[in-house]
Amino acid sequence: MRCNNGRAASLSPRGSDEMIPIGLSLSNFMCYGENVSPLDFRGLHVACLCGDNGNGKSALLDAITWALWGRARARTDDELIRLGKTEMAVEFEFALGQEQYRVIRKRTKRSVSRAGHPFLDLQIAGGDGYRSIAGNSIGETEKKIIDILRMDYDTFRNSAYLMQGRADEFTKKTPSERKQILADILGLSLYDELEDTAKSRARESEGRQNTIESELKNIDEELKGKEQHETGLREIAETINELEKGRGKQEQRVSALTRQKNELDVKRGQLRGIEGRIKQARETVGAFEGQVAEHRKGIERYGAVLQSYPEEIDKVHARLGELAGAEGTLAQKRARAQQTSNQVHLLRSTNARIEVEGKELREKIDMLSREEAKCPLCGTELGVEGRESIMANYESQREDRRKQYRANEQEAKRLEAQLKDLNREIGELERELLEGRSQCESREVALNRDRVEADERLPRERNALAQAEEAVRRWRFTIDAETVTRESLEAELGGFPELEARLSAAQSDLEEVTGRLARARQLQGAVQEKLQRCASLEVARQEKRAELERILRDKDVYQELASAFGKTGIQALIIETALPEIEEEADRLLGRMTDNRMHVKMETQRAHKTRKEGSIETLDINISDELGMRRYELYSGGEAFRIDFALRIALARILARRAGAPLCTLIIDEGFGTQDSAGREKLVEAINSIQDDFDKILVITHIEELKEAFPARIEVTKTAEGSMIEVS
Repeated sequence: MRCNNGRAASLSPRGSDEMIPIGLSLSNFMCYGENVSPLDFRGLHVACLCGDNGNGKSALLDAITWALWGRARARTDDELIRLGKTEMAVEFEFALGQEQYRVIRKRTKRSVSRAGHPFLDLQIAGGDGYRSIAGNSIGETEKKIIDILRMDYDTFRNSAYLMQGRADEFTKKTPSERKQILADILGLSLYDELEDTAKSRARESEGRQNTIESELKNIDEELKGKEQHETGLREIAETINELEKGRGKQEQRVSALTRQKNELDVKRGQLRGIEGRIKQARETVGAFEGQVAEHRKGIERYGAVLQSYPEEIDKVHARLGELAGAEGTLAQKRARAQQTSNQVHLLRSTNARIEVEGKELREKIDMLSREEAKCPLCGTELGVEGRESIMANYESQREDRRKQYRANEQEAKRLEAQLKDLNREIGELERELLEGRSQCESREVALNRDRVEADERLPRERNALAQAEEAVRRWRFTIDAETVTRESLEAELGGFPELEARLSAAQSDLEEVTGRLARARQLQGAVQEKLQRCASLEVARQEKRAELERILRDKDVYQELASAFGKTGIQALIIETALPEIEEEADRLLGRMTDNRMHVKMETQRAHKTRKEGSIETLDINISDELGMRRYELYSGGEAFRIDFALRIALARILARRAGAPLCTLIIDEGFGTQDSAGREKLVEAINSIQDDFDKILVITHIEELKEAFPARIEVTKTAEGSMIEVS
């Protein structure tokens, strides 16, 4: 089955291919659940999409429009998700010319914690299956789909899709909106773009015109001062000549005073040199005087060392004698300490032996305390009295040893304390002897070293003192001679301040004249630049005037093009040529449905109500019947639906004939309920009469008697798991 594009294809600037449905798969979309059999459109030509109201017939068409354009009857995408579910998906396959496409659109429901997540993919079939040709964003992908289909949602809804409750979308529109729908169908948006481009170019030309006119006005204003600039240039040249003469005289005066100042500057330099030498000589004298003082101190210091040496060395020897006597005392104390240590050791050894004997006596007493004890000497058993006698003897021995142990312990502690004192005295005496010998040895070495150094340095210090005193005398003589020369130069430089003042005044006068001359020359250059600019402006004025003439011509051309491309130009002409076809087709269908009782007349102009001349651009729909000619808006009910249906089918057929947007698919959603039995038969006959002009015709209805009127049925039933689809 092919689409009949008809004879008027040349009126549209678009291509000739149109969408033909192939398959539809959906999950959790509106009333449909997750396990819905895919709907295969292949093999269907004229089919009835039937089922009770609310089963989901129109939802299938909503799924197609939502997949393609993201739009359906619901206000938001989340309202399309099946109740109780969080996500939905629709997959729609269609053919367009020689290509086959698939659109996959999904939606995750928005929750309190996260925003809704949309997904859209556009694919094209190839030798190895489908591949994605989606854009970088959902917006880009949607634009690609519209470009491929050459149709947006509103154009589809107002032409190929007679949506439930909206069969009158075209007829109920205002006249201007009707024209816009026709313009979209006929692809006149290209002329809108051309009109906008022409208007934009006209505005650009007008803006450029205003700019050039403003520039020409500014040029004329600047050129008014040309004569004044020429006069000023002559006056400035005379002033410069006079200033150059005055500057020459001032330069001669400054040159003479400068020579005098330079001569005095030389003498000032000489004076500074003399003052520097005097200062340096005084510093040198001060240094040598410091040396004289230092050498005198050295002579005094070394002489005192040699003078005090015999007495100091005798003191050291006397101290060494005292230390030799203390060494005898140290030997005595060491002997006493050794003797005391031996006594303590003896007492400690004796007490250790006493402890052993006491333990043995204790063991003997413990043995005798038992009843079967025997004599430790003969081995015979002891009686009570014998045992007690021996035990008393042992106890007496133990007590004697304890007394001796305590006496030894007290004596040992006394001797240890005495030994501690002796060791302390020995240590102190040893430290005293050690420190004393060390001090005496160090003092003796130091005295001998100082004596040797004094013997060597005293003659040298006396010689250095004589040399420093001689240097002081020489430098004082130099200072006196330089002072005389300085006084002579100071007398000659007495008039220097007056000469500087005269030179400064002469230089100021020269700078003033030079500044005036520079300003005059700067002004001369500025006036010359202005005259050069005037010459450039005269050339620019001629160029601007020529450019203005060209821009005015371009603006007139663009304004004419904008008018030609506008709604009242080429677009109106195309609509005027298309309306007779629409009117003829609609009139034929309406006559078939009403036994030629009603006829359609479409008018694009009507007279003004308030003015006698001229007319108003419009798109009125008038209907004639046995009562006469009336406006469409005065009809209602079944008659209005027949008119709507006839016009919508007429629009669809015109689209099928035109290459810009040929419709090979027609979808009719409800509308039969407003017709009586005869009217329904007429509508079915009208649909069957146009079946050869479309590849697919889907008629959506819930009326049982209409199911058998069409060769194929797509039946929608509602179950607990959601609506289901069955093709028969």
